[in-house]
Amino acid sequence: MRVTRFHVLLLPIALLSAPILTSCVDDEEEVGIEEQQITYTMSCQAPGTGFGAFALAPGVGGPPFVPLTSLATVPNPVLPPDPASGAPTIRDDLVDYVVDVTSAIQLGKALFWDMQVGSDNKVACATCHVQAGADPRIRNQLHPGANGGWDGYAANYTLTAADFPFTDPVMGRDVDNIAGSQGVRRTSFGGVTDKGEEVTTPINDPVFGTMRQTTALHSPSVINAVFNHRNFFNGRAQPEFNGVTPWGNRDSISRVWVIVDAAGNLGQLDLHIPTASLASQAVGPPINPVEMSSVGRTFPDIGVKLTLLRPLGLQTVDPRDSVLGSLADPRAKGLATTYAALIQRAFQPKWWSSPSVVALNGRNYSQMQANFSLFFGLSIMLYEATLVSDRSPMDQYAASRTFDPVTGALIRHDPALLDPVVTQLAAQGITVPLLNGGNRAVTRADILTGLELFEKPIPLPGTPGIPAGFGVGCSACHVSAETTSASIRSLTEGFEPGDVAFKAAGFDLRMERMFMGIRTPAPEPPQPPPPVPLGTDVITFDTATFKVTVTGIGGAPVPAQAMTVMTYDAGWYNLGVRPPAEDLGIGGLDASGLPLSWVRYYQVTRANPSGIKVPGGGLGCVDVNGNPVSPPAAPSTSAFAGEVVNPGNGRPILAGGLLKTEPTDVAGSFKTASLRNVDLNGPYLHSGGKATLRQVVQFYDDGGDFTSATLTPLMRPLGLTEDQSVGLVAFLVALTDDRVAYQRAPFDHPEISIPAGQSRAGADLVTVLPAVGATGQAAPVPRFLGLNPFQP
Repeated sequence: MRVTRFHVLLLPIALLSAPILTSCVDDEEEVGIEEQQITYTMSCQAPGTGFGAFALAPGVGGPPFVPLTSLATVPNPVLPPDPASGAPTIRDDLVDYVVDVTSAIQLGKALFWDMQVGSDNKVACATCHVQAGADPRIRNQLHPGANGGWDGYAANYTLTAADFPFTDPVMGRDVDNIAGSQGVRRTSFGGVTDKGEEVTTPINDPVFGTMRQTTALHSPSVINAVFNHRNFFNGRAQPEFNGVTPWGNRDSISRVWVIVDAAGNLGQLDLHIPTASLASQAVGPPINPVEMSSVGRTFPDIGVKLTLLRPLGLQTVDPRDSVLGSLADPRAKGLATTYAALIQRAFQPKWWSSPSVVALNGRNYSQMQANFSLFFGLSIMLYEATLVSDRSPMDQYAASRTFDPVTGALIRHDPALLDPVVTQLAAQGITVPLLNGGNRAVTRADILTGLELFEKPIPLPGTPGIPAGFGVGCSACHVSAETTSASIRSLTEGFEPGDVAFKAAGFDLRMERMFMGIRTPAPEPPQPPPPVPLGTDVITFDTATFKVTVTGIGGAPVPAQAMTVMTYDAGWYNLGVRPPAEDLGIGGLDASGLPLSWVRYYQVTRANPSGIKVPGGGLGCVDVNGNPVSPPAAPSTSAFAGEVVNPGNGRPILAGGLLKTEPTDVAGSFKTASLRNVDLNGPYLHSGGKATLRQVVQFYDDGGDFTSATLTPLMRPLGLTEDQSVGLVAFLVALTDDRVAYQRAPFDHPEISIPAGQSRAGADLVTVLPAVGATGQAAPVPRFLGLNPFQP
C-alpha cells in the first residue's frame, strides 16, 4: 500500500451517522470499486475542540433533526392514491395479478380473520393481532426462553402486573421468559376430507406437552406494517414476494403455476414481486407448526380445505362491516359467497382457471389450490395496506407545524390539537403516579416536552443534563412519520442529510458504516459517540480498511488509538433487551443457512462484495465558538457538501465499498418498531418483558438491560427527570388513533373466538370478541392488564 501523509482541515458533518438503500443490488454484478489505497493524516486545528465537538455547541437553531410529520403525508406503497381523486388504487405492477382490488381486499380481510385457516379451526391470523394490531392475551402466553426453563413460571400461567418487568438490573431481577402468542397444539397432518375437515394426529411437544404452543417473540402490530421494508422482528419476511414462502429472492426453488397456452396447460413461474413484504409475511404463519398449522400441512392443502368451506363460516359478520358487510349472510354465520368465487373476482384467470391437475407431494390439486399461497399473500397484503392509522392527535399537531428552512426553528403550530389526549386521559381516570407519592394530571405541556425530547438529538457524553436544542435522540431510529428507520422510505429514499446524494451515487441505504464509540470490555457498556475522544485533533484514516486511528488530542501527540468502526443493517439495532446469544435476531440465518442481515449476506455470498457501496459517517470540526470550520479549498462540486469528506474521493470518510471481512454490528439486532398506537400494544419490546410505557422509558433511561459487543452506541443512561419521563409517555399516548382505539373502519372486524389458556380439564378457555361494524364500539379497547401507561 502506498502511504501519503498530509494535513487537511475537514468539512463539518451534519450527523454522526449517515443514511441507509434500495433493493435491486441483489442482481448487481460482482465488481469492485476502484479506490486509491491511501492513509491520510488529518488535523482539526480549532483550539480546544477537535473532531466531533460540533455536537456540544448547538449554534443557531440547535443541531439538525428529522421532525415528526403526519403519517397522512406518506404515500401508501401498496395502494397508492389516484392522482385525480386521491382514492386508493392498485399499484401498476400488481395489475398482472389482481383484476379487482375491492374483491381482493374482501378476500384478504376474510382470510385474515377466518379461524378456519388454523388446522384446529380456532386460530386465525387475526388471533395474534386482534387488538390494535397486536396480542393482549395474558394466559398461556409465556415461552420458556433461551434457557429452556420456566424460571418459576409454567405453561398456562396467567400474567399479572407484578410479573413485570421481567428484567430489572437495579432490583437484580432477570427472567428470560418471552411473552409471546399461543398458537396451536402440536399435531401431524393427515389430509383434508371432502367436507373440508382436517385429519390430524396429536403429538406430544417436549416443551408444551399437549397444551397450545407459544411463540418465542411478542407479536408486532400489523397496523401501519405496510410501511415496513421487511417484516417480522428479525426481518425474515423479505421485500420481494415469490408467491409461496416468506423468503423472497433468497428462495430459488418455489414456483407458482400459470396458464401458458389457449388449452389451459400450465407452466411454473419464478416470481419476484417487489415491495411486497406484507405478502411474504402473510404466508409464514399458516404453515408454521407452532402458530397455525399441523406438521406437514402445505398451502395447497389449505387451498383444498378453504375452497370446501364457507368463508368465516364459524363467525358472525356485521352487515355494517366496512369491507365485508355487503357479503355478510343475514341468515347464517360467515359470508354469502365462497373463497373460489372471491378468488375468481379478485385475480386474473391465468392464475386459477386451468382445468389441468397439479401433482405435488403425492397429492393432486387444482391450479387454484396449488396457487393458494399467491392469493393468500397478495390479498392479505392489500387488506393490511388499508390498516393505516394517520389521524392521531399527534398526526394532526405535526401537520400544523411549520419550521424555518434555515434555522429549523418552529415558527407556526397549533398545540390545542393535542388537548383531546389530555381530556381522554382525564375521563379515563389516568393520572401520573409521582415517585414521592400522590399523583397529578397529564398536561399538554407534558406531551410537548415528550415530543421535543423524542425529536432532538442526544448530547455527547459529559454534557450536564440535556441542553437547550437537545433531546434523547429517539427519532434517530424512530424516524419521520413512520416512526421507524426500518421503513421503505427510510431504506430507499432516506431522511438524513446526504441521503439523496448517497442514493444518486448508487449507495445502498439499507446499510450503514458508523463509528461505534469506544468499546470497553464487559461488563462495562460501550461508550457512545463521540466517535473519537473529545479534544481529538489529529487522526489517520486508511481508505482501504476504513480504519481510523487517533494520534493527537488537545495539541499533543498520543499513542495510536484505533477507533471502532462497524457496518450494520440500518433500522435494526441491539438495544440490550436480552443478551445476543439468546436470540441473534437479524444476526441469525435464513432457511437456506445464509445470514438474514444484508451486510453479512453479501459478505458471505460474494467473492468481492465491494460493488455494494455502503454509506458512512464522518467527523465534524468546529472553532471555539461552535461554528463549522471548512478548508479554504473545499471542493465545491462535492455531492456530499456538508459532510466530512475523504480528500481522495470526495466521499464522507467512512463511505465506500463493503469489505469481505470488515467487522459487523448485527448480532442481537431487531427491527425498529413503529410507535403508533403503542399505548394499546402492551406488553412491550420483542420479548414482551415490559408491561407499561413508563417501564419502557425506564429501560431506555437505564441504557438497556444488557450490555454486549454489539449494543448500539446510542443506548446509554439518559438521566431523565421524572417530568421528562412522564413527557415521553404522554407523547407516546398521543400517537393513538381513535379509530384504532374504538375499532372504527378500517379497523372494524368480524366476530372471533380467541383461545386464552386452558382449564384444568384441558379444554380451551375462549374469549369471544363480537363483530364490530364500521362505526366502531362505544368503549375503547383496554390497555394491557388494564394498567396505567404512566405506572413505573
